[in-house]
Amino acid sequence: MRIKIIAPFKGATSSGLYGKPSTENPSGEIPIGTEIDVEKEPTDWVGRYEVVSGSTEGKTAVTNPAKDGEASGYVVKDKGGAWFVITKDGEEVTKNFRKADVDGFDEMSDEDKQAFVELHKKDA
Repeated sequence: MRIKIIAPFKGATSSGLYGKPSTENPSGEIPIGTEIDVEKEPTDWVGRYEVVSGSTEGKTAVTNPAKDGEASGYVVKDKGGAWFVITKDGEEVTKNFRKADVDGFDEMSDEDKQAFVELHKKDA
């Protein structure tokens, strides 16, 4: 399997991962963007790599369950006029936000998305 080292969060320009120094790599740093061949996923590096290619054994394909062109699950929707809202299955579920308030929402875990929505529920 081949993985690629990624930044810890969107827009980060920090260095990559640090490992054991070697003759070929005295600092031990693996820079962001480096692709590495590994035998299995390095789960202790969660959030710091993406799988580029490899075995799909034991994995389930993700399909888009959207209906009639609407996205399923939580989605950031541009309302125009520099306003955004979170929708779930096509329905608005939060108050309106500016772009900076919802940057990074798509990268959140499902649990974090749900907590964010609960905290910012649409006024009844």
